[in-house]
Amino acid sequence: MSNLSRTVGNPHNGESVTFLKTTEETNGEYLLFRTDLPSNIGIFLHYHTELVESFEGVSGNLDLTVDGKTITLQKGDKAVAPLDKRHYFHNNTKEMVSFNVEIRPAGQFEAFVRCGYGLDTDGRSFYMPLLKQYLPKNILLLGTLFEMGAFYVPYLPLFLQKAIFGLLAKLSTWTGAAKTLEKYYIPSQEDQRISS
Repeated sequence: MSNLSRTVGNPHNGESVTFLKTTEETNGEYLLFRTDLPSNIGIFLHYHTELVESFEGVSGNLDLTVDGKTITLQKGDKAVAPLDKRHYFHNNTKEMVSFNVEIRPAGQFEAFVRCGYGLDTDGRSFYMPLLKQYLPKNILLLGTLFEMGAFYVPYLPLFLQKAIFGLLAKLSTWTGAAKTLEKYYIPSQEDQRISS
């Protein structure tokens, strides 16, 4: 088992994720994590082409919209964002909201999450007011991240996004930018020696 931190987060806004079951622990079948989301934080409208995302309320009230229908998840409430369905979530309250997310199959989603928060922590991201999100300062890494998360937006045709993000991801690999992300999701040699 790797010695990577079980909790990662964004020091700028206080959002964090704690891995309850990692990709390694489930042999890639699924990924399970808890998200702690401060007031007025969320994720923009998007969809996934290779995974199903399931949500379960832990504490507080999370507004979740799936395929145009909004529900408020409270403790114990569950909802699913099926493959290719547009969805987003937001904490519209003044309190911290916690909820569990299951990703099936796990794919590279754990690496996607770890890299996003790693870039935030290391000051390698910037805040985009239009999206209300942090994005990589190196545009090439955007392609790598979108491919890891099988993550797309409904504002552009899918074939165009795959072409754009695919090209960015290839350039990211070619220039070595993608390799700079490995420290966030691949245990170091030292970590591997300690865990064996």
